[in-house]
Amino acid sequence: MGFLKKFENHLIAPKADINLQFTDQYAVVGDNFEGTLAVTPHEDIQAEEIRCEIKCTETAQVIRNVYDPACKCMVARQETEVRVLYQAKPPCNPAIGLSNGGSHSFKFSIPIPAGARPTYESVNDNIKWEIKGVIAVHGRPDVTTKELILQVIPQGARPANQPPKIRLVNCQYCQGAMPEDAITCPNCGARRTV
Repeated sequence: MGFLKKFENHLIAPKADINLQFTDQYAVVGDNFEGTLAVTPHEDIQAEEIRCEIKCTETAQVIRNVYDPACKCMVARQETEVRVLYQAKPPCNPAIGLSNGGSHSFKFSIPIPAGARPTYESVNDNIKWEIKGVIAVHGRPDVTTKELILQVIPQGARPANQPPKIRLVNCQYCQGAMPEDAITCPNCGARRTV
C-alpha cells in the first residue's frame, strides 16, 4: 500500500488553494504590475519555488502562398499564426515549507517592459496577456491557479484621476500582506506596532 501511495503522489499535484490578487485592475506598459499570491495548503508541501508566470501572445491572421498539388500552382491561403512576444517567470519566494491549514501571502512585482505591446483585439490581430500563480514542487506536478487575462494599457492611457497606490507590507505576526496604512492585519487581526 505504501508503494502505491508514493507512486500516486508523483502523479497528483499537492492539495492547496491558491489565488492571485491584483493591486490594480490593469497593468501599464513600462511599470511594475503588483499583487499578492495567497496560498492555503491542505497538506504539508515542500515548495521549491513560489512564482508568477506572465505571458504575452499575439494571434494574427496572415496570408501565405502555399503550393497546391491539385492545381499545381501557388495559392494564397489565410492561416492563423500564434507567437509569444514576452514571457517571464519571476519568483515570489524561494524554497519554503508550507504547513497544512496555514495561510501564506507572497507579494509579487512583475516589470512590464517599456517596449511591450498593450492588450489589443481586432478582426485580424489580437494581443493577449495572461498571468498565473505557481507552487513548484519537486517530483510532483505544480500547483497552479487558472490563467487569468491581464489588461495591459499604454503609458498615455492611464486615468488622470487615478488614486495613489497603496503599498502592501507583511504583517510581523502572520507574514500576510496588508495595506501599509492599516492599523490591524486583515489576515490575523493583530494590531500593527510599527
